[in-house]
Amino acid sequence: MRNFDFRRLPANFLAMFAGMPASKWLPLWMLFSILYAPFLHRYGWSYRDIPNRDLPSFYAASVSVFDLGQSPYDPGRLEELMEGDDYVFPYLYPPPSLFFFLPLSSMSYAGARQFALIANHLLFLFIVWAIPLYLLRREPRFGFAGAALCLVYALAFYPAALTLEHGQVNILLAVFLFLFWLLAEKGKPFPASIFLALAVLLKTYPILLIPLLFLTRRWRESVYALGWLALAVILSWAILPSVVWLDWLTKVLPVGGYMQTADGMYPPAAIWNQSLNGFFARMFTASDWSHPLWVNPALARILTYQAAGLVSALTALAAWRNRMRVDAFERMMIPALLAMYLIAPFSWEHHLVYLLPPVLILLSRPTFETLPKTAFYLLGFGSALLLGLPFGLEFKFYGVLVLWGLSISRGCCTKPIR
Repeated sequence: MRNFDFRRLPANFLAMFAGMPASKWLPLWMLFSILYAPFLHRYGWSYRDIPNRDLPSFYAASVSVFDLGQSPYDPGRLEELMEGDDYVFPYLYPPPSLFFFLPLSSMSYAGARQFALIANHLLFLFIVWAIPLYLLRREPRFGFAGAALCLVYALAFYPAALTLEHGQVNILLAVFLFLFWLLAEKGKPFPASIFLALAVLLKTYPILLIPLLFLTRRWRESVYALGWLALAVILSWAILPSVVWLDWLTKVLPVGGYMQTADGMYPPAAIWNQSLNGFFARMFTASDWSHPLWVNPALARILTYQAAGLVSALTALAAWRNRMRVDAFERMMIPALLAMYLIAPFSWEHHLVYLLPPVLILLSRPTFETLPKTAFYLLGFGSALLLGLPFGLEFKFYGVLVLWGLSISRGCCTKPIR
C-alpha cells in the first residue's frame, strides 16, 4: 500500500486524456454524448419506477439480517418482507456477501431502487471509459477507431441494460475484476488482492482466479486474497446472526453443484442459463425449455463435470504456457473470465457484463498463428455481436464458447516467449 495512493485514481484517470490529441478525444466525447443521452434516458430515467426482478431479493435479505436479525435463506420470509411486490427469488449468495447490501437495510425499497439504479449507472460509466483508456491504449495500433468501437459496443451491450433493469450487481463485479486486473498488471499486489477478494465475496465464481495465480507464480496476489477472504469469513461469522451461516451451509451449499436446483429457483435447463450446466441440462433433462436427446440427469451431471474439468484444465494450461511472457497476466485473465462464465452452475444473460473487458481485448489484440485472419475476425466479431444483441439467447452459450476457444488457441498454440 505504501506505493499506491487511491486518492490519485481520479487524477490519473483524467490524465489519460492528456496524452490523446484533441483531434482524437474531442470527436470521441462527441460520439459518447450522442450515444449516451438516449442510453441514459432509456435505461436510466425510464427505469426509475420499474419493478426489478433481482433487487427485491437483495433488499429483503439485507432487511432480514441487519434489521430483524434473521436468516436471509428462508424464501418465505423474504416474500413476506416484500409483500405486494412480484415474486422474490431466494437469496443464495454466501454470508459475507451480505455486507455489500448493508446500506439497503436503512432505506425504503423505493429508495433502494433509486440508489441501485444510480450506482449501477455510475459504475457502468467507469467501465465504459476505463476499458479503452487503461487496458486497450497500450496496443500501438489502437486509436480513435478502436476507442469508438469500444464505446459503441459497450453502450449497445444488451446484458448491461438487463443488469440495470433487474437491479443486479454484475456491473459492480466487473469493476472489482477490472481494478484487480489493472493493479495486478501494474505490480501492486496488495491493493489488487483487495479487489479480487471483493469480487469473490460478491459472486464466489472469481475464486477460479486464485489457483491460476498460484500456477503462474503470482504468489502475493493469491496469498493476500486468501487472507482477505479468511478475514471476511471470520468477521461474518462473528458479526452476523449465527443462523445465517448455519442456513447457508445446510440449505444452500448442498444444492450448489451441477444439475441441482435450490428451492424457488429455475431449473438448470432454463433458457436463461447459458453455462455448460444449462447446455447439458437442456440436452439430457426434461423441462419447459428443453427437447432432450435422452432424459438422463445422471449422464448430464457427469458430462457437465467432465466438460467443466476440461475447460478448467485448458485454461490453466494456457496460463502456465504463457507465464513467462510480458503479457502473461492478460493472457491468463481473458480465458479465465470466459471459463468462469462457462463452468458456473448458473450463468444468466446479465452475467455477460463482466466479460466486456476480455471480449474487447481479445478483438483488439488478435493473433493469427493458429487461425487465418479472416476466420479469426469472423468468429470473434460474430460471437461478440451475438453476446451483445437483445435476441438469440439460446445461442449465447456458443458465443462464449467460441471466444474462450479463440483465447485458448492464443495461449496454448503460440510459443511461450518472454
